Amino acid sequence: MNTKNKILLLGLVAVFLGARPVGAQLTLEKSYDYSLTATRLDATQYKYYLMDVTNHQCRIYNTDHTLWKTINITLPANYYLYDIKFVTRDLFNADEAIELWYSAYEYITAETGRYTSAVINEHGTVLADLPGGLYAYVVRAGEEAYKLIVYSYDYSVTPGKIQTLVYALPSSVTAVAHVTALLPDPWPNPASGEIFLPLMPGESGALLQVFTSGGQLMLEQKTSGESLYRLSTAGWSPGIYTYRLLAGENPLVSKRFVVH
Repeated sequence: MNTKNKILLLGLVAVFLGARPVGAQLTLEKSYDYSLTATRLDATQYKYYLMDVTNHQCRIYNTDHTLWKTINITLPANYYLYDIKFVTRDLFNADEAIELWYSAYEYITAETGRYTSAVINEHGTVLADLPGGLYAYVVRAGEEAYKLIVYSYDYSVTPGKIQTLVYALPSSVTAVAHVTALLPDPWPNPASGEIFLPLMPGESGALLQVFTSGGQLMLEQKTSGESLYRLSTAGWSPGIYTYRLLAGENPLVSKRFVVH
């Protein structure tokens, strides 16, 4: 190729590159009917999972969106799934079965409910009953020490009783991957008009999002370093909602609440 043609070719390439649109290049891969998130099963393997409230299921998908496993969850009568977390392989014991923690609730009144939680494996075997549990977190309590923190609620007595249950976990790369920030839970929960969402104090510019259980975006805005966000739920449909905080692409907080 002679010098003149080279110059012409370079000029055409420059024009083409200059004409390309500026901004994120997003490609829709798949849409789901329920809220979906990713999990780290072990040292190297990642999957997606979602909570199907209607069918009492946790469905796990490969990263190419093909269905991998369906875990059926047996609940007491009149209970509904509230949350599923820690879909892993070696967080709770050392066998090869997939395990998860779930919580469920029974509606009583606008102010009260009954709650239950458990750790089960993919075959439905209950590994641990955690009575009254509604929220759970994995925290680091030392250089090689990890704990499962479960907040347990009992409204069979007046006033209602709240307990914190602390369980030791084996040290593993899975435990490291699932360490979560401890923040107060949203209140009042269930909500019937408004709810306060705890944020990360001083975390200015984080993105606050609220979704329905079906994935519909109800709220999205930047935070300015405040510790609470007062959210009006007047007119919202009853159901389970998720709020999360993102710093760039990194999740800081992900919690659920109920609207009655």
